[in-house]
Amino acid sequence: MSTILYFDDPDVGLARETSHPTFARIAAQDFYYDGGDDFSPFGSDDGSDTLAALQEWYQEQTGGNAKALRFLQQQLSNWDLPVPEGMLAHDDAAKAQWLASDDMNQIYLRSVCRAHVATAFGQLKITGSIDADLQQQALLALACQQWLNTVARSKYPDWEYADQESERLALMNTALEQASAA
Repeated sequence: MSTILYFDDPDVGLARETSHPTFARIAAQDFYYDGGDDFSPFGSDDGSDTLAALQEWYQEQTGGNAKALRFLQQQLSNWDLPVPEGMLAHDDAAKAQWLASDDMNQIYLRSVCRAHVATAFGQLKITGSIDADLQQQALLALACQQWLNTVARSKYPDWEYADQESERLALMNTALEQASAA
């Protein structure tokens, strides 16, 4: 039995028509298909690069047991970001302590979170399902991004996009939870 994989046309970009029907049903809002929306899974540079690499990875796979979490681990290894392993699962105090140790750490952590989310949504977009281990990691990444949003709100109380980002993160969280029931 062969599985149909869905890949975007490079000349068209993100589109419902080139997405697995399950993804199109779960990711119904337009922001999922906006490659320029930083608050979408594929709109940031991290998300866009991850989706492009994931599509290539799937196209190169010959066996039927491709685990997208392995792809993600390799992607993050290639990026060589100094985020400690397991940081997404750390409590808020540990994350805050690590963030305080270097001004760049928030950027690194956000990139890692975006890669997790883009890989999970990318797998759903391409195959119509998400591996359970990847889904759990993506949910941790979304929770971490919500925490980073809270941190940013306290540091920059007038940040005009705080609510928009938080709403999108909540929508993505709901979509990932729906994906396991699909």
